[in-house]
Amino acid sequence: MSRYRKVLATKAIAVMDLIVRVARSSRQRVRRAILLVRFWLYDLWLDEWDHQRRTMLLKHYWSYFRYPPIPTDHIPEPRQLSAAVEEQLAFSAAFRNKIEYVQSWATTCNGVYLTFRPIGKNLRLLGTALRDNVKHHRRTNIMPGGPPTEEHLLSLKGYQWNPWLWSRSVDNQVQEEEQRDSARAWSVFFKHPSKIPTSEGNHIPPQLPKLRFAYEPFNVSYLERVLEIAAATKYVFSPVDSIMLQAISLKRKMQWPGEDEQVLGIHVRRGDAATSDSGMDTPQKSTRKSFPLAAYLEAADVINSKYKINHIYLATESIVEINRAKRLRPQYNFLFLEHDRSIFPNIASSNQFIEDLAFDHPERIRALTMSAIFDLYFFCECHAFVGSFNSEFSLLAWLLTVGTQGYVVPYVSLSKPARQRSLDPFQALLNVRNNCLLELYHW
Repeated sequence: MSRYRKVLATKAIAVMDLIVRVARSSRQRVRRAILLVRFWLYDLWLDEWDHQRRTMLLKHYWSYFRYPPIPTDHIPEPRQLSAAVEEQLAFSAAFRNKIEYVQSWATTCNGVYLTFRPIGKNLRLLGTALRDNVKHHRRTNIMPGGPPTEEHLLSLKGYQWNPWLWSRSVDNQVQEEEQRDSARAWSVFFKHPSKIPTSEGNHIPPQLPKLRFAYEPFNVSYLERVLEIAAATKYVFSPVDSIMLQAISLKRKMQWPGEDEQVLGIHVRRGDAATSDSGMDTPQKSTRKSFPLAAYLEAADVINSKYKINHIYLATESIVEINRAKRLRPQYNFLFLEHDRSIFPNIASSNQFIEDLAFDHPERIRALTMSAIFDLYFFCECHAFVGSFNSEFSLLAWLLTVGTQGYVVPYVSLSKPARQRSLDPFQALLNVRNNCLLELYHW
């Protein structure tokens, strides 16, 4: 980039910022257009983006303004839900077959860079890319090395980029070329996507049925998009056999209910996002809009009473919240992972996000990764969900629940999209500042 071009972009951004401040009370459409141009200049001119990243970001912006936010709840009457399930199951099964076909036979590939950020972002990144590639009959594979912008960003902080930070081993004797093999790092924990076509399967591409009916709050095309992304995300969440055996053992130890009993999954984001609320209206300290435990339990009461659910799987970094939930709702059977939660960052004592903690304490990475995989495994076994979609992990857990069940399960997201969506941090769901900068737009 020439010096003149960089100076020009910097001055243009400054002017945009001034206009946005002045126009806060003006028409929202004008303000949104200004914000779009401002971020376009910032991300496409000032940062050293390669062609693939630049194309991806343009798609992100276009999708952001084209599609509505994810509906914050879906609690249909049981009779309405049962009528919708059969059609959605058929669609999801057909799309899973199409994923298998494309990943087995497609000769054209479209690579994806992994990020150093947590497991949730990488699973969402791969799931989103897979869905997009399947629609164009392209295989999805993992690119070696990291995104150039991310490598540069970390070098400025004094860190050396590693393929998918969460797969780093405590053993530091790995050769340098192996450290940059992202596909190998991924395969430590997951089977899919594989490096090469399996060349097994049906030569006839499977056909996707069209959904005939809309189910509130989704229209037909939106519902199809949700089911496709959920199926693709479930495909890439494919723990290796050794991890699956551990998960099944934990399931037995937890005394998970039988197949004829339903389970509600709840994700309460604490750790680097919020402190335990200790009975207050909101957590004392947080890095985003956060909610008290009582709000999650009230949403759970609505779902459980309507669908006769008595079991709750509670995933959280805080054992305090687990114990409080058991005291506040003794009528439910609470299921949760028993492990050392002191490995998680604590916003009360540190402002580190979980990825920064992992750089400073690589010995914790394996335990952090395994706890996340096990939580996600148990969300796959749930039949309804309560969380907050300004959390990447909550959104991932919901997608895996939908992808496993094959239909849009009853759910509640406590975080609400802004009345006027913008690209500002934490003011709208799934925006570029609330999520990984290098991530595809998911909807």
